[in-house]
Amino acid sequence: MVQVTGVEAQTISAEAVNHLRANNPIQIPGPTLTQQFADALNAQLSAQLRPFLKQLRRNLQLDVKTRKVGRTPVVVITPSRVRRRRRDVAGFFAHGGGFALLDGHDYNAYRFAHDLGIVVYSVDYRRSPRARFPVALNETVAAYRAVARRYPTVVAAGSSAGANLVINTVLRTGRGRSRRPRAAGLFSPAVDLRAIGDSYVANDGRDPLLTRDTATKLWAAYLGATPATTPAASPLLADYRAGFVPTIVATGTRDLLLSDSVRFAATLRAAGAPVHLRVWEGMWHAFETVPGLPEGEQVMHEVFGFLDDHI
Repeated sequence: MVQVTGVEAQTISAEAVNHLRANNPIQIPGPTLTQQFADALNAQLSAQLRPFLKQLRRNLQLDVKTRKVGRTPVVVITPSRVRRRRRDVAGFFAHGGGFALLDGHDYNAYRFAHDLGIVVYSVDYRRSPRARFPVALNETVAAYRAVARRYPTVVAAGSSAGANLVINTVLRTGRGRSRRPRAAGLFSPAVDLRAIGDSYVANDGRDPLLTRDTATKLWAAYLGATPATTPAASPLLADYRAGFVPTIVATGTRDLLLSDSVRFAATLRAAGAPVHLRVWEGMWHAFETVPGLPEGEQVMHEVFGFLDDHI
């Protein structure tokens, strides 16, 4: 159980306090993430999320279909009304889950489509430990390139591990013929798979979703034999001298990966890339995924509003 003192509770919403006190971080038993445990946890998460997402599709009037784009499975989310003059605009999204959990049917992706009134392609990349680096990255890049060939304007977003894939996709498209997205929105990005930084210590036990032990096991399952210092695995270590797209980075003071966000924003800023870092008081890793959380609504409004401004 995550502890919230009276001093801390005074600066966050009652919904946030209740969530913190009611949730325990994900625990992965044993020394490594096994495929058996990943499959069991994914089945459990799917059973929990399926009814909610089904109702959300109805409430938001979304048409949701699964297709292959660039030979990669992608969830295509179309709002009932695409905004006028936005039929040549697409959103591209990569989900979180430590490269091992969840899928393209994602709350953030649904909101992305609804809030901006555009078609969103949510990539359903293969997950670890069955598929190790660079499978998820290659599939994400292939899907993005296919979307960018079809739409003259694309904005991209990703959460946690998905933000890692989005960053690397932008870097790859910058070196190739594919059109870069106009802007990127990153929720709690996982940019340094060495699992180092102040927040990995300071927020271990304060984040209701992740512990350092869980994060290191997730990163190891994705990396396999690949060193964590590989820039395509840890984009914090990549070269940004050629520039980067306008980016907004969102995190919270309880986020286990807060240091990743702070250091990544500093890296972009040092390279002269336009970046906005937003740190929410008392919030945890991927807090925007909690429906009905006031702070989650605020961060979605800011991140999607930033992307909207760049369309």
